[in-house]
Amino acid sequence: MKPSRSTLPWAKVSAEIEASQERVWKVLTQPELTEKCMYQCQLHAEWHPGGSAVWKAKSEAGLWQEHVKAKVLVYLPHSHLAFTIFHKSTKNYSAVISELHFYLESAPKETQLRIEQGDFSTMEKGAELQKTCQQGWESVLPDLIKTCNTAH
Repeated sequence: MKPSRSTLPWAKVSAEIEASQERVWKVLTQPELTEKCMYQCQLHAEWHPGGSAVWKAKSEAGLWQEHVKAKVLVYLPHSHLAFTIFHKSTKNYSAVISELHFYLESAPKETQLRIEQGDFSTMEKGAELQKTCQQGWESVLPDLIKTCNTAH
C-alpha cells in the first residue's frame, strides 16, 4: 500500500489570511505581486496544465534572470495551483524535481491557504532539501500574508 501524502516528507505551511480567495490567487499569480513576497521573484507562466512557468529575479545589474523553472500541473482558479519544480544542481544538491501545491479554501471572512512541496523521500539528500524548503516557506509566508492584506 502506498503511504498517504500526509506521511511523506513534504514541506508544509498554512495560514488563515484575511483576504478573499480571489485576492490570494492574484498574489500567487501576478508577477508584480509575487515579487513582493517570494524572494523578489516574479512568476511568469502559461496558465494551463503543461504550461511553462519561471520565477525570475533581478540581478544586481538590473537584468532579469531565471531563478526557478517549472511546469504548471494544476490550474483551478481561486482553488488549487500546482507546479512541477525543476531544481538546479548546486554545490550541496543534485538536480531534482519536486511538486509545489497551493490550496485555497474559503473560511468565514478569510481564506485558508496551504502550501505543500515534496515528495522529498525519493531524493538524494531529501531530508536536507525538505528542511531547506520548509524553512524557505516559513520565511515567505509572513510576506505573502502581508501582500495579500495590502494588494488591491
